Amino acid sequence: MKNKMLMLMSVAIVSLGTAAPSLADGPLKSGASFLGSTTAVVIDTPEGAIIGGVYSGPKHCWHGLASAFGDENGWKQNIVGAVLGIPIGMVFGVPYGAVHGLYHGANTGWEKPFSTDSYIVTEEK
Repeated sequence: MKNKMLMLMSVAIVSLGTAAPSLADGPLKSGASFLGSTTAVVIDTPEGAIIGGVYSGPKHCWHGLASAFGDENGWKQNIVGAVLGIPIGMVFGVPYGAVHGLYHGANTGWEKPFSTDSYIVTEEK
């Protein structure tokens, strides 16, 4: 009996999840926006933390330090910028990316629920 109930609950959740995008423009627009925003926040927060900690943070910190040391294209400045900037960018990029992903998921998920734009954290321009 317990297995049947678990199976019925999982089927109900899957069927509601598949039907949720079709309600985005109908009479339940605010409910769909809330669900779209919630799912986008759940997906975009760790995605933003990974992107910020592995790519964006180290890259911006590295090139920012290289330009602060005099020449962004100089090889000495780039070596020192990489040695100092990559670890610092990873440490500070994770929380920044998580906040950026949370903000992106909440805004885009509310405006365009269940769209591909709301599930992909892009680098800020």
